[in-house]
Amino acid sequence: MELIERAGFLSTLQSRLRDIADGEGHCILISGESGIGKTSLIRAFCREKGEVASFYQGSCDALFTPRPLAPLYDIIWQIHGDGWENTGGKEDRAALFNRFIHEIASRSSPSVIIFEDIHWADEATLDFIKFLARRIARLRCLFVLTYRDDEIHSLHPLRNVLGQLPPDSFTRLHLTPLSRPAVEKLAKEKGYNGEDVYSISGGNPFYVNEILASYSPGVPDNIKDAVLSVYHRLDEKTKQVWDLLSVLPTGFEVKYLETVEPMYASALAKCLEAKILFVREGLIFFKHELYRRTIETSLSPFVRIALNKKILELFRGSFEEHREIERIVHHAKNANEYELVVRYAPLAAAAAAEVGAHVEASKLYYTAIEYYQGKDKDLLVRLYASYAYECYLTNRIKEAIIYQGKALAIWKEKEETGRIGDSMWFLSRLWWFDGNRKQAESYGQQAIEVLAAQPSSRAKAMAYSNMSQLKMLSDQIVECIHWGENAIVIANELGDDEILSHALNNVGAVQMRIPAYRQRGVQLLQRSLELALKHGYHELAAQAYTSLSNGGIKIKDYAFAAGVLAQGIQYCEERELGSWRTYMLSGKARLMLDTGRWKEACSLSEELLKNEDQAPIVRMGALVVIGTIKMRKGEGDALPLLLQAKAMAFEAMELQRILPALVALLEYEWLTGSLLLEKEAIECAIGLIGQTASLYENSEFDFWLLRSRKLEVPLRETYEGYRLGTSVGAVRAAALWERLGCPYEQALALFEGGGEDKKKALTIVNQLGAGAVYEKMKLEMRISGIKSIPRGLRKTTLANPALLTDRELGVLELLKEGLQNKEIGARLFISAKTVDHHISSVLFKLDVNSRTKAVQEALRLGILK
Repeated sequence: MELIERAGFLSTLQSRLRDIADGEGHCILISGESGIGKTSLIRAFCREKGEVASFYQGSCDALFTPRPLAPLYDIIWQIHGDGWENTGGKEDRAALFNRFIHEIASRSSPSVIIFEDIHWADEATLDFIKFLARRIARLRCLFVLTYRDDEIHSLHPLRNVLGQLPPDSFTRLHLTPLSRPAVEKLAKEKGYNGEDVYSISGGNPFYVNEILASYSPGVPDNIKDAVLSVYHRLDEKTKQVWDLLSVLPTGFEVKYLETVEPMYASALAKCLEAKILFVREGLIFFKHELYRRTIETSLSPFVRIALNKKILELFRGSFEEHREIERIVHHAKNANEYELVVRYAPLAAAAAAEVGAHVEASKLYYTAIEYYQGKDKDLLVRLYASYAYECYLTNRIKEAIIYQGKALAIWKEKEETGRIGDSMWFLSRLWWFDGNRKQAESYGQQAIEVLAAQPSSRAKAMAYSNMSQLKMLSDQIVECIHWGENAIVIANELGDDEILSHALNNVGAVQMRIPAYRQRGVQLLQRSLELALKHGYHELAAQAYTSLSNGGIKIKDYAFAAGVLAQGIQYCEERELGSWRTYMLSGKARLMLDTGRWKEACSLSEELLKNEDQAPIVRMGALVVIGTIKMRKGEGDALPLLLQAKAMAFEAMELQRILPALVALLEYEWLTGSLLLEKEAIECAIGLIGQTASLYENSEFDFWLLRSRKLEVPLRETYEGYRLGTSVGAVRAAALWERLGCPYEQALALFEGGGEDKKKALTIVNQLGAGAVYEKMKLEMRISGIKSIPRGLRKTTLANPALLTDRELGVLELLKEGLQNKEIGARLFISAKTVDHHISSVLFKLDVNSRTKAVQEALRLGILK
């Protein structure tokens, strides 16, 4: 069927291909329902432009658990055949991604990379999509992705991926159904009633084509009947071929056909001639996935089971040889071969985890648990523990707690002391992630007690290191170092770099917060990270990145923290370490709040809070950030967010969670004049402060407690940024905050100075959009008799989120019309040089690098209509 009403989409693809010849790559997202013509559009594009660039295509398969990186390996095979080493999953995934990028970058002609059906993509493939899309501008490459948007529900992982792509790196093409006139024209040519055809098909090109095809008599009630009407007229051998192919979502190897049944070859030839089946790269497929699904669902359960059993009997050895364990699991599940599922699912899970596909790994481990019907406790405990660990890595903490608890129960029943202690310290870790400090401490202490009399072992060292970590997280410096050094001694005794990395992380993190030991702490953390990266300890590397970035934020070294966060978040994304990625993202949101990037901080926090199962330690930080921003802006829903954060913080019972929540609520009291915090909460915080030496958070709490309640905390030392008792101290503090890049804190310090300093403070909070703080300061200035108080930003400026001035808005409107500097100057009666200055300001405020992108961003933000 020729392409109809697709010229515009094809033109866009061709135009983007011409653009990449100049060196700036681009992504094209082609979406639409099944049968809408995505593949047909791709084929037409490849036919017309095949000589201009090198085209490579890969597909995602509709397996229960998709093969990790399937489309990427498809393309690697097309480029190198069997010449590319280590493509079976053993190569480090980050290295594989970088190697592929280098391969594309080094090619002499432009490349077109096509991934079809990414709604079926595994997490590793989704990570590669993000990886390539973020670097696409540097390559002479067009990255084309197709997916069914009607199969992407609100929590589908693909939605998250698409939301993280740089806005200027991709173009969306949503394929629409054929129009009524187009369908009526096609129907008339075939002698059918166009109105009937359109009402049945809805304009879906595949449905239209099938209804009008010569092998479908009349107009069927629906597309399923159209397909089955063909099926029921086939001879028995051809039906058997269709039956077999329908249970093979990844296609069927032509070379195996005679192994199944020699007589199938003639039946296959008829189907190929009728173009109902086609062969691609040695695999036989239905011409459309809807055919396969229709036939598969029409089979009786007994026939479907028998066919899957037959495939397993004939090809299990081949699947093993070619490391296609996922196919064995898929067919074993459909064949009700429980023992095979239990045998192979853990193998597939381990392979998936090895390449960083931890979500797929967790699904496979759970499949093995679900299908196991025996009573072998040794097998069950291994499955429970493996599943719990993968859940932990993928941010499903409550599920991890449940199954690690089951594993612990079995170890207790078997009276294996080492395993009991090992399970206990890991449960301690899980409960900490879940925000329950009491349970975390309890299990951590139990692990140490169980293993105290045991000889040196990994379990004992990790129990010590886990306790060190708990003490580090609650700023108990002496205890942290004590348990950490005990763990280091055993790690060195055992020659175990994994435990050594873990223990160095804890000791380094707590020392980094103490000014006198800061450099030593950073060195220990960097050593921990080096060991983790060297040996591929993914989780420990993530922990090291987290400790370094959190430490940087706490000591106000924001440039250092931002660099570590960028590296750490990318590392976690590439390896599906969801728990650590979201934890670092909550730290990033805090950094943005501190450095005045409130819009970005708010947006990031909102994204984190959308996940109802988000770990409490992540949710707490996000609630404080978004609640603080809303409070300062004067938005009415700030208080419930801050109160929720406070309740969760006291459940966690860690000062680093409690103080940010209380500080925000004390600031709320200062702004509103209402008393919200209970005396007990304040006394609890003061008591915890007395046990720690956290200079920065303690000083901030003392500052707001004094401002709101006129109370002071007996601190040994106060951070210089909060020494505002004298005008000289306030000026020094303001200068410090300015150097650190913290505009809000700078404004607070300036407000403690003279009249001109107060006016400057008012201007800063106004620019930040802190409406409530602005009104509070303005009122205090009026009461103190200060005249000529700066007015707020103009309404036209406040109406746009980039805070463009009237003149900049005018220039932007004319840029939208495509005018050049001289033409804009003539319209606005200003010089071309002045126009250039305004355009530079617009580009800076919109964070773009070209006029075209400025207009696009302004339209996206609603600044331009």
